Amino acid sequence: MRKTILLFGASGAIGSSIADVFLSRNWNVVGVTRNVDSAHTKGVSWIAADPLANEGSSDVYDEHAPYHAVCWAQGGNVNDSVYDVDLDAHLQLYQANCVYILSSLKLLLQRNLLAKPARLCVISSIWQEIARQNKLSYSMTKSALRGLVLSAAADLAADGHLVNAILPGALDTPMTRKNLTAEQINKLAGATQFNRLPQLEDVSRLAMFLCSEENTGITGQFIAADLGFSRVRIL
Repeated sequence: MRKTILLFGASGAIGSSIADVFLSRNWNVVGVTRNVDSAHTKGVSWIAADPLANEGSSDVYDEHAPYHAVCWAQGGNVNDSVYDVDLDAHLQLYQANCVYILSSLKLLLQRNLLAKPARLCVISSIWQEIARQNKLSYSMTKSALRGLVLSAAADLAADGHLVNAILPGALDTPMTRKNLTAEQINKLAGATQFNRLPQLEDVSRLAMFLCSEENTGITGQFIAADLGFSRVRIL
């Protein structure tokens, strides 16, 4: 029997990479995005949905259930600090990064759409654990995911579900190279003796493990996929 993963944010860079890995392992991949586009990953069964929209249908995820795994790879990002934070934008980011996950997970549980046991994976960020300049709202909303994952891991253990988070570092993607200067990229790459940025596949292969039957007892964990960036210093 082929297993099925429900993948939120499947059309993004990380989500697309995760979809590719699961498809290569013969999983059914059900991708959730606000708008389905013909350019999206082939082989994925697409659902157009927005968990934050009140008018959404409650049975939107029923067709492809039960889900053996669920992964949330959606989210937003802003640059701000305590000096210039826009409180409305801050709350919108909390909705996108935290409430989105809480709302969709609650619906899946209410409609009994998860296999028992299921494996759940949240894509967070190393910036939930460490700080950098001008990332106030992003760091705060990602830090809030720590409480969500730990609470869910505790509560959902009664049904055998495993819940974990992956914390990517600055990944080597076109978006990273667009948003950072060459000097910044070189500084990030040189922060470890790998002298390179982590890859999308570092995240997607870790998600594959955490969501597979190979994971039999890891839950409530926050695993960085950053080549050690957040844990080592070059002196």
